[in-house]
Amino acid sequence: MSTETPTSAPPATITVTVMDAATIFEGPETVYRYDLAGTGIVEGKALGHVMDQIAKIAGSVWPDVDVSVIADPSGTAISREAVTILTRQLNVAGARVQQDVSHAAESTPARSTESVAGAPESVPTDQMDVPMERAEAAPEAGAEAGAGTGTGARAGKGQEAGTRWGDKLRGWIGAIDMFHVAIVVVILAVVGASWWAMSANASDDEDDSDAGATAGSATAASVADSVPAEETGGGGSDGSDGDDGAAGDAGGDGELNPGEKRLDIEGLSVVLPTGFQATVEEGLVTASGKDPDLRILLASDSLFNVPAKALFDEIKAQVDKDPELRDVSEDAGRLHYIEDPGDGSVVEWTIWEDTGHHMSVGCHTRHNANAVQKAACRMATESLSKK
Repeated sequence: MSTETPTSAPPATITVTVMDAATIFEGPETVYRYDLAGTGIVEGKALGHVMDQIAKIAGSVWPDVDVSVIADPSGTAISREAVTILTRQLNVAGARVQQDVSHAAESTPARSTESVAGAPESVPTDQMDVPMERAEAAPEAGAEAGAGTGTGARAGKGQEAGTRWGDKLRGWIGAIDMFHVAIVVVILAVVGASWWAMSANASDDEDDSDAGATAGSATAASVADSVPAEETGGGGSDGSDGDDGAAGDAGGDGELNPGEKRLDIEGLSVVLPTGFQATVEEGLVTASGKDPDLRILLASDSLFNVPAKALFDEIKAQVDKDPELRDVSEDAGRLHYIEDPGDGSVVEWTIWEDTGHHMSVGCHTRHNANAVQKAACRMATESLSKK
């Protein structure tokens, strides 16, 4: 996706900030290209489009311009490698290049977001204070996701729903301040990938494990009744209640009850029913079990000392205006609201602050959540923490 405003005059200097999952172009106007990620530059898919965007901002004076290429400090080695590749390409084109990997502009979002390379550009929304474009995502992986579970058509509808959610989130970003983008951009990425990611998990070998529930844990009991006992690990080893060899399991953070397993992944720790597995796509975590109608979306982002109330107020105002969002409520420092994407599925969101981080859990079901699905989601919201 892209957020772009045509320039009225060629800039003297163009600043390009490269992140793992987005690229920002700063001149007379600021352009956010979520479809031109650092990963795409490294892979070669986005390099030509990045050069085209710089030339478009420069206008008739291209390539007689100064270009400052910056790696976002919160990014990984991918961003730095992308800066090196882009710098080399600009030198070949004849532009005057300044490379700086030590810092990024204050307005640079600190959160890498997921995007699908090759997504088409779109038109601006009226919800934003800064010029931005709506994105209508067309994921290249849609066909593959449908083949995995036989729900390809449903996956495509879910992707469109995620795109609409992304537009709303970018509207909140503009309403707060570009410095606050990091607070909400993770929600855009999580929901944008939600439905096709729900169908993309391949079936792993099943190992018998203890799925019996104890009388002392009503939540674990209700989930274990509907989720087959399963424990999968990187080496295919058997596990009961979270073996040391099981994928994503980690002990040492408290006793686990029968029917529970701990997932430690992407800097997050969460306790879910036995048999749940987590997949990661560019830093985004989707947890799924045997229930094909349930996916649990997990994310964490630094608040950078911004009060959670500032974000909560913006979301509440947006829910009041948007017919696809409803039932917003705040309870004990947590914000709850429901999204109706329009394809029959439901996303129940819970957001809160934990040790300076913005935590998000999305309970995405194909229909209204039943008691078992709600129990699994409750386990996630009550146990998710930043490691």
